[in-house]
Amino acid sequence: MTSLSVETTSNEARIEVGNTADDKRFQPPGGDMVVQDILEALPEPIYTTDASGRITFYNSAAAAMWGVRPELGKSEFCGSWKLYWPDGRSLPHDECPMATALKEKRANRGLEAITERPDGTRIPFLAFPTPLFDGAGNLTGAVNMLVDLTDRAVADEAVQRIAAIVESSDDAIVAKDLDGVIINWNRGAERLFGYTAAEAIGKPVAMLIPLDRHNEEPDILSRIRRGERIDHYETIRRRKDGSLIEISLSVSPIRNREGRVIGASKIAQHITERRRAEEQQHLLIREMDHRVKNLFTLAGSLVSLSARSADTPAELASAVRDRLTALARAHALTVPLTSQANGRTEAGNGASHVDWNDPRPV
Repeated sequence: MTSLSVETTSNEARIEVGNTADDKRFQPPGGDMVVQDILEALPEPIYTTDASGRITFYNSAAAAMWGVRPELGKSEFCGSWKLYWPDGRSLPHDECPMATALKEKRANRGLEAITERPDGTRIPFLAFPTPLFDGAGNLTGAVNMLVDLTDRAVADEAVQRIAAIVESSDDAIVAKDLDGVIINWNRGAERLFGYTAAEAIGKPVAMLIPLDRHNEEPDILSRIRRGERIDHYETIRRRKDGSLIEISLSVSPIRNREGRVIGASKIAQHITERRRAEEQQHLLIREMDHRVKNLFTLAGSLVSLSARSADTPAELASAVRDRLTALARAHALTVPLTSQANGRTEAGNGASHVDWNDPRPV
């Protein structure tokens, strides 16, 4: 019966294959089908070298990462076509993490590098080279496991892109933890509330809430903990200078990779100017409504008054027309001379004239 055991320390590792009839100490560089089968079945890229760094084994996952199949016993230290440091500088094979581990005879784990395939594809990875020793403590080779960081790199790029969007947004975007402490503060928040990021981060978000509205924050945090969103909540907040501003607030939960709510993001839009514009608009609409009603009332009165002295429809039409013309002339006298309306009515001969038979609007 065959058994496999792996012993590791901070500086070395031993792989043993034992047999009940004949217990033998074994190192992968010599090659044993049981160990190779195990390494081949692993999903992570793994390869081994002898004491001088010549590759003695690699699994299919390693070949897939490298994009090549290095020649056993000749390729040294790493099967990558080309290697680079994370900053893009070229990394010679004899200076890669595996070469360093063999040279220093100690594990050299967690170093990041980039492999380039022949087709130009680059893959960031972490290397975990570990030297192997025989029973007498002599270096016999090393084993290295590579961890593909492509997904992490894509995620990091997405995070950086989102961070740039957040930072450049005109809206105030604030992130806080579940205790209400500010953990992120963009430039829009600086402009809206007056605090710099250095002044705001680490402080309770309650510093922005007027005293008469402090009951809002516990309710918001409670809803966020339940995973709820809050959309377009209009409220009032206090700026650094003490002035109050009206804002529209949207709050969303922030979740970690496990889906657990760990905080909240807030988007605040300044609506004070919008409110003023809306009030002015409503005022103008009310004024227009009042004036139109007055015109209808006046027109009705003119018709009633003209009907008293008119015997025929033609006389009624003439009387109404004359009275309306008189009112139009009287109104022209109240319009400032600089107005475009008055300029149109007086452009002809200096006198106001309304032709009620003209189909164009007065």
